[in-house]
Amino acid sequence: MTRSVSAALLTPFVALFAALFLAPTPGLAQAPQQDKILLSATNCVLELEKGVYHLWDHVRVESPGILLITCEDLRAALPQDKAQASAGPLPTGGKLQSLVASGNVVIELFQPGANGSTNVVRAFGKQAEYGSQEEILILTGEPRIETPSGTMIGTEALIYDLKSRTMRNRGSYRIELKADILKGSTLFNRGTNTPKSR
Repeated sequence: MTRSVSAALLTPFVALFAALFLAPTPGLAQAPQQDKILLSATNCVLELEKGVYHLWDHVRVESPGILLITCEDLRAALPQDKAQASAGPLPTGGKLQSLVASGNVVIELFQPGANGSTNVVRAFGKQAEYGSQEEILILTGEPRIETPSGTMIGTEALIYDLKSRTMRNRGSYRIELKADILKGSTLFNRGTNTPKSR
């Protein structure tokens, strides 16, 4: 069974995956683009002709000040633009076709906050999978998303559709909101719903 999730909790999550796949999302503030993405791992195999990249053991993918992904194994398909293929062995002008990160996946997005502060949105799971044709990201294996406003915890999968900007889940889930999110509501205000003395 799938359920839709509150937009208030998802706004940072939407921005996380928009930044992750560098696809601008209308209506969301975009952090300034950095001029490099840093990749590191203990081991890697790059099939340059096919645009297939496999990194494993202590994988780290970072767009400084915007995004950080850490995991144990990462496979990505990023074909080269054939017109620019002579530029060298690294991807040029291609579009990320697919990405599978597995083993202690942590995705962190750094967003500008109020008064010059930085908000950090974190997504955790055993695996994160993205396909550009469907524009869907699936987080599985005890998936959890932490935002400044609260935490969403799934049992099976959290699924984000980048095209429609919606999120759903497979299996049950729980949302833990910070108490101050609803402090303006009289229903959740202890001062207004305590029993009156007689």
